[in-house]
Amino acid sequence: MSQSVMGKFTRTFALHLEELKAVQLVAEDLNRICVFVQNLGAVDVYILSAQNLSVSDGIRVSPDGTYKNDTTTAALWIIADGENHLVRVEVDGN
Repeated sequence: MSQSVMGKFTRTFALHLEELKAVQLVAEDLNRICVFVQNLGAVDVYILSAQNLSVSDGIRVSPDGTYKNDTTTAALWIIADGENHLVRVEVDGN
């Protein structure tokens, strides 16, 4: 679901992750202003700059932790240290 407020767009969604399988968090988007991730699971998740990277290459987000990136419009990937894992994602843009 997207919402338009004074030319800005916000999209919020859930991602269900499988153990050690990288999935695309967000695609490259030159209009993206910020991506925000909330880790709702019981294991660490890792933010990656490419799909072929592993947890050791990522930025760790602990259980109940959050991640915010407002400096890149590049594609980002996410991977979990356990299965049946849930994260919430918000993407803001123009």
